[in-house]
Amino acid sequence: MERIAIYYRVSTDKQDLDSQKVTVERWLAELPKKPKSVHVIQDEGVSGKHENRPGYKELLTLAVNRSIDTIVVYRLDRLSRNATVAIKTLLELDECGVGFISVTQPVLNLGHSNPFRRTMLAAFAEIAEIERDTIVARVRSGLEAAKRRGVVLGAPVKVTDDVMARARELRASGLSYKGIARELDMSVGSVHKALKALDTPKSPEETSDQT
Repeated sequence: MERIAIYYRVSTDKQDLDSQKVTVERWLAELPKKPKSVHVIQDEGVSGKHENRPGYKELLTLAVNRSIDTIVVYRLDRLSRNATVAIKTLLELDECGVGFISVTQPVLNLGHSNPFRRTMLAAFAEIAEIERDTIVARVRSGLEAAKRRGVVLGAPVKVTDDVMARARELRASGLSYKGIARELDMSVGSVHKALKALDTPKSPEETSDQT
């Protein structure tokens, strides 16, 4: 741990960084071996739910460029309020050869001197995989539910004259929009739009023109 970056963040302008700085600086002063360089980065008035933070992006750039070997924060939630994003970031940092230290949460420390570092990273990777599987399952479940509701997924079906004619026949026979959509593999909205003219009452002028 020779080149470290300390990252501070507060969500609102009403908060201040003093409490974080006091704790982190005390930790730094008590290190038996001082780092050769300390880069301080901070984001003020920025939510930890967003990754588009100036300081946060600068921090990751330093890590990717191997300009630092360790990131130090007051708490893990200073890095990200989203636990999944935080874990993903820790795994990415490890790939860059960058360690992680949470001053107030020693159990989460992934410094290079931590003998359980590899085990913790493996556990984090498993958590991230479970989260990915959960997201995929939710998406599939949502798609299946949409199909059951009659929503047609994928590219819109081109409404050709033949399709229009068939839709009109089905509608004239009393079939509902949902039934027509299912029969023609179209969305209910597309069917409604295509047959709107058919269901619109004609004006007296139009009727007289056709007689």
